[in-house]
This record gives sequence, C-alpha cells and structure tokens, in this order.
Amino acid sequence: MIEAVRSFGAMGSDCTLTITVDDRSLGDRLASRAEALVRQLESLWTRFRADSELMVLNDHAGEDWGVSPDTFALIGAAIHAHQITNGIFDPTLLDALIAAGYNRSFEQLGSGLIAAAPLGRGASPVNAIELDAERNFVTLPVGVHLDLGGIAKGRAADLVAQLLENGGAIGACVDLGGDIAVFGDRIDDQRWAIAVDDPAQPGVDLAVLVLDRGAVATSSRVKRQWQTSEGSAHHLVDPRTGRPAVTDLLAVSVVAADAMWAEVYAKGALIAGSTAGATLLEGAGLSALLITELGEVRSIGAIDQFLVQTTTGHP
Repeated sequence: MIEAVRSFGAMGSDCTLTITVDDRSLGDRLASRAEALVRQLESLWTRFRADSELMVLNDHAGEDWGVSPDTFALIGAAIHAHQITNGIFDPTLLDALIAAGYNRSFEQLGSGLIAAAPLGRGASPVNAIELDAERNFVTLPVGVHLDLGGIAKGRAADLVAQLLENGGAIGACVDLGGDIAVFGDRIDDQRWAIAVDDPAQPGVDLAVLVLDRGAVATSSRVKRQWQTSEGSAHHLVDPRTGRPAVTDLLAVSVVAADAMWAEVYAKGALIAGSTAGATLLEGAGLSALLITELGEVRSIGAIDQFLVQTTTGHP
C-alpha cells in the first residue's frame, strides 16, 4: 500500500487529501476526482461569487427557485441543523456577516479598517423557508439571504470521503481546512491522527485525536478576525443578536460520525459559550474539546477514547 497526497486551496482554506491505495495511478486519479468535486461544490455554495448557485438563489428570494440536488440537500440539512441546535445554528445570517464587515473573502479583507453597521435581529426566518422535494425548488422569504459557510465544508468533506471509498481507496483522510473525514486503513498499521491547533499559539498542537472512521471539525474565533470601526470582529455571528458572538470559548473541536454535523455542533457550541455549549454537545451525545479564552481545556462526552496527547490544560 502507498499514500497519495494532494494539497490545494479551495473554499477559502488549505485542503489536503491523504489517500491509501494499492497503486500510484489509482491514487492520482482519485485525488484529481476528489479535488474536482471540492471545486464543483465550492462553485455551487460560495457566497463570494455572484454566479454561484447559492447567490443566484439569494437574488431570487421570494420566488420558487430550482437548485441542484446537492444544494437542495445542503439547505435541507441547514434547516434541520437550526432545529436541532435550538436556533443557535442559523443559515440566514448573510446580511449580518456583511454588516459585521465580512463582505468579501477573508484573504481580501487584509488588516484594513472595515466599517461595521448595526443590524437589528428579530425572529429567525429559517422555518419560513419552503422546500419542494419533488422539483428541488427552494423559496426564501423576501429579504432573506443564505450563508452556508457553517455547514458546507463539512458536507463537502463527507461527499469527498464517500467518493474516495466508492472509487476503491483503502482509506483516506479528507481535510478541508479543519473539517476532516476519515475512513479505512493507513499504511504501516497507523491510525488516522488529527492534530488540534492551540488557538492561543497558532501552529502548536494542543492535542492529537485518533480515529479509524468518522470526522472531526474545529471552529475557532481566532483565525478569522478583522478590525472594524467598533473594534475586533470575527466570522461567527450569534443569531440572537445579529453580531459577532460574545463567547468565553476560543475554539471547539467535535468528533462525530459525519463532518457536516461535527462542523454544525462545533460552531453552535462556540457561539453558545462553555456552559450552554457543553449542554448542547452532551444532549447530542457528542465528544468534544472546548478551549476557553483563559486557556482551559474542557472534555465533553467520550473524548478520552480518541485523545492520545494534550499539551495544555487538562482534558
């Protein structure tokens, strides 16, 4: 067995595919197919391209609008995520993100001053979104615009892992900017090891998690920050306020069966804060690490069965 490795940039992230195969040519073919799938999904779901399927749908709020099966399924999952997290995950916050200053891709924000504007936030319109499964039609309420950034990369990681497994890979680790799905065997009887970055010391491992099949996703408010006229802002908007979340957590890493749900719950727990976030994760039966702004590391669920190393705090 050998490992084929492919690295590329997509979805605003550094992506790496590590694929266990019997021969190099199969690994190269699978890696090319997987990268192409990531780019295809990005073209559907990004909010930073006016011609993406997501943004075209947003432009037609108030109308019955047909979308691809992948986009229809993702929007349905986002609505379900809103329901099972008691509203803390909300895909209708695009306007709030733009008002907070996140009005273009993070690479283009730089360190310049971005004006922030207050945005009132009433009841979430998520439950008013209409889905027609027979035609793959979506009807957004007038004035409602979707951002799928809190679920799309996880879903993409799951779809890529499925493609690789169906294509004959013996095993793989799909890492789309920290949304990670793994399955099968590594070479030399190794297990898939996933490093959790220390949010207080970027580039330093806080912990290492190992698993044979499943997913890990990390949400952090440290990496994607920028300056506004009102001070620092980050990309995690609290749906209760319509503003960047005020939370005592710096980062949350969640282990789940699917990367999509690991991403949803990591984001939800971080926005909710350490107390409510722990309750959310425990209610879902998930395992996680919560890292507070004081540098404390809190274990949730059965995380110890995945944990092989910690360097800060006490799990």
